Amino acid sequence: MAPSPKALEYMDRKNSIGIRDITELDPSEARVENNRATKLFLEKPEPVEKIENHLIREGFSEIPVRVYWPKITDSEDDEEQDLYPIIVFFHSGGWVLGRVESYDELCSMLANRSESIVISVDYPLAPEHKFPEPLNGCYAATKWASENAGFLEGDEDTIVVAGESAGGNLAAAVSLMAKEKKDPQIAAEVLMYPVTDLTSDLSKYSKDKFGPSKETMEWYGRHYVKNDSEYRNPLVSPSYGDLRGLPETIIVTAEFDPLRDQDLEFVKRLEQAGVKTVHLDYPEMIHGFMHFPSFFPEGRLAIEKVASEVKKIYVENEM
Repeated sequence: MAPSPKALEYMDRKNSIGIRDITELDPSEARVENNRATKLFLEKPEPVEKIENHLIREGFSEIPVRVYWPKITDSEDDEEQDLYPIIVFFHSGGWVLGRVESYDELCSMLANRSESIVISVDYPLAPEHKFPEPLNGCYAATKWASENAGFLEGDEDTIVVAGESAGGNLAAAVSLMAKEKKDPQIAAEVLMYPVTDLTSDLSKYSKDKFGPSKETMEWYGRHYVKNDSEYRNPLVSPSYGDLRGLPETIIVTAEFDPLRDQDLEFVKRLEQAGVKTVHLDYPEMIHGFMHFPSFFPEGRLAIEKVASEVKKIYVENEM
């Protein structure tokens, strides 16, 4: 099976404006190129009930977050929902790139479809902020969401961490931290084609064009960690962690994603550890397809499926 026509069109569009390989650039240049590429595929986000920007204090620094409240147009029992699940979302970009503005479309859709409050976290980026600073920012945002659930009109018993790619890595690491610290209580993690093992051999994906290649992952890793020994830290590579006792995990994979092999192994390890796991695999798709739900029909379908799973978890918690 080959990548879908939309995946091929995606690559053609980027090639048409001469997007440069980030491995040949420094982080500031790479951010410019990433923003150029992202703008090609973003559409106007669907309306939500409201959006607010907040600042969370973490040590001596502040973590910006963008909060989306769902716009609910109908209800089966014609009664308004008293509280909403809370999804704390971490963006992609290899810990080096990305910004909350480029996730308005995904987060708005996820909020509406799941009838949840979505908190998109503008965590500090590497290499200016190496591991564990980005992770600590994500953990602080998750704690803030839990502690302020009532203020947000959210359900403190249904806190979900979610992320795409490196953001999925951060979501998995936050779950491990929360389990170790026993705070906050996390009901589920949503991992969208996450980085689960930075030691994974990606040799067969050298120069790959449909996802993070071997060279790209090495570039990201060099900027994120301080030294090679950290690659086996479970908070950098969650596959090395004790997965027992983690919350329900919803994991999305794409057929032509270089990270799929490590994610399939992670699914296996989760199941062996007794973690309830929902695996959603998308044939013909490439890394990043959920970021652009107006461009990739499968991205919209994946968001709707994830949203359905979150709603199930909320209903179960209310019973």
